[in-house]
Amino acid sequence: MAETKPPLGLDPNLGTREFVLEVDAETLEKMRKVAHVQIPLIQESFTIHCDEGEAVGGDNTSPPPLAYFCASIAF
Repeated sequence: MAETKPPLGLDPNLGTREFVLEVDAETLEKMRKVAHVQIPLIQESFTIHCDEGEAVGGDNTSPPPLAYFCASIAF
């Protein structure tokens, strides 16, 4: 039977690990912002949108930045 290798990030023989994220963020209208995130190691990318609620000058079109931060802690 052929031996299967663990995914690169889970290889127990690695002495060190380096994880790089490249982020390009821009401000849109009002309180809206967009960030384009790239993960070169695994050749993946995604986009994050955020906005603030109307009470603080946004349009409430996307989650506020603090919601992403809190969710990241829970993950």
